[in-house]
Amino acid sequence: MYGYFTERNYKGSCPYTDLAVERGRADLDIPGVEFIKEERHVGFLEKIKISTKRAAESLGRPIGLYHTLTTDRADRLSEDQIIALQDELAGELCSMFDESDIFPGRILIIGLGNRNLTPDSVGCEAAKLIRPTLHIKEWDIKTFTKLRCAEIAVATPGVAAESGLDAVVMVKALCDLLHPDAVITIDALATSSITRLGSTVQICNSGVSPGSGIGNPRLAIGIETVGVPVVSIGVPTVIDSRVLSEAGDFSKEPMFVSPKEINEIVTASARIISGGINLAFGIS
Repeated sequence: MYGYFTERNYKGSCPYTDLAVERGRADLDIPGVEFIKEERHVGFLEKIKISTKRAAESLGRPIGLYHTLTTDRADRLSEDQIIALQDELAGELCSMFDESDIFPGRILIIGLGNRNLTPDSVGCEAAKLIRPTLHIKEWDIKTFTKLRCAEIAVATPGVAAESGLDAVVMVKALCDLLHPDAVITIDALATSSITRLGSTVQICNSGVSPGSGIGNPRLAIGIETVGVPVVSIGVPTVIDSRVLSEAGDFSKEPMFVSPKEINEIVTASARIISGGINLAFGIS
């Protein structure tokens, strides 16, 4: 199913979602929206390009590129499928950077979310598996040159309840210090479709507003706030419970739920995302 939530018009009559493909019918003929769906070996890829302000308002997403890769649920994937998805994600990341005219010699990778709350820990878990390389260049430039990789720094700013600071404050400070060519954020998302829960990876170049999918948006992390381009990667780990009810009564208060296998979903998703980043820009 498709959801129709936007920050602009949400009145409790529809489910929350972070996915661009669920923000209205992107596959319809909307001026300023380009939609392509491609079959891939690991599933299918939906590519949305939003190019006008009116189209952005229609879909409730900023102007930008949104690539959504959908496959089987992460916890049900075989080892071969996980490896194939890492390779597929690496290719899509490179494509996103090319289409965005970003040349990533130095990348700051940010694992967003709450490491103590499993459905919100995808970013933190993925960050653990990404291999930083910036320190290698600083210690031994010859060894770094042989690696033929980008300069990668990784950070997990946590949530405001822990630090009293929005993640964007820490990201901006790190950008001011490190001067990266781009930021990659990794975060858990909300979906309005049970078939996409734990089975979709969204990549976009329009930045990220942590918490927006569950109606608790924080200050956005984007080029306007941190000063460099931001590419965001996310996996939906929670769904509005009202989607699952027979009545589908969206006038009720939302409650966000996850599958009982959420630990396995997060672990596999973190492996897919980190593996894709390592393959694309770092040490695979």
